[in-house]
Amino acid sequence: MQNVKSGTWLHDLIEVYNDLGGQASYLEVYPKAKLRREGRGASWTKEAKASIRRTVEDHAESSANFRGTPVFYSVNGHGRGVWGLLPEYLSTKQNDNARQEQAYLEGLEGILQEKLYLRRSRDPRLVENRKERDNYTCRVCAFRLEVGDGKFVIDVHHLHPLGSLKSVVITSIEDLVCLCPNCHRIAHFKQGAPLSLDEISALRKRQ
Repeated sequence: MQNVKSGTWLHDLIEVYNDLGGQASYLEVYPKAKLRREGRGASWTKEAKASIRRTVEDHAESSANFRGTPVFYSVNGHGRGVWGLLPEYLSTKQNDNARQEQAYLEGLEGILQEKLYLRRSRDPRLVENRKERDNYTCRVCAFRLEVGDGKFVIDVHHLHPLGSLKSVVITSIEDLVCLCPNCHRIAHFKQGAPLSLDEISALRKRQ
């Protein structure tokens, strides 16, 4: 612990705040501090709570009583009674927790990764013919949306997914069906065989 004399109020409070997760209210600190002080034979008088408050605020830059080295900071604003330890006074465990929380709140994205995929190809002419036959309309919910220049928001669903095939096959236009993105997502929401059109429709009607 950085230049903090063992046995002092400051030393005890740094330990107490670490025990409480790095930040706490005075009401949480008092009983913990009492146990720690009495556990090593130190005194606990009626002025002890005032000594705790004075020690914390003497070592918090946001306090009007600040003097010496900053150790604490106000969590919810000065006068709210909740104080936290500055990072350099957190224990290794608390620092690890803080880093994990920071990593979760500020996830690292945009990393380039090289991957190799094996993907079965689809016949684009067959897909386009199915779209035209279905008039670019979902066969389950009748969704149809043209976004301009003859382009539509519509997927073509394979009733027998290509990913399950073991070899090249001849696909008929009857093996395909137009689905909107939502219905297509529902069709494949679980592993294995996709849902039938009737099953998708039944789920949509439950909304």
